[in-house]
Amino acid sequence: MSIPPSIRGELDQTPEWWNAQYKALVRKQIPRDLASHEGHNIERLHTYTNALMYVTCTDCGVSIREDT
Repeated sequence: MSIPPSIRGELDQTPEWWNAQYKALVRKQIPRDLASHEGHNIERLHTYTNALMYVTCTDCGVSIREDT
């Protein structure tokens, strides 16, 4: 039985590639609201005018929506 080329390409990927795909999938499942990250290390990056650019949970490695 022959494996179709479209599937063969996926099967030939390296373990590192599969690990990166898995980590990306897991990150997508992590809640992005601030309340879900209570007690975590939260980093807020501001511009030089003190405007908030983004909020990140450094424990989970995801960006956070601070408005929820």
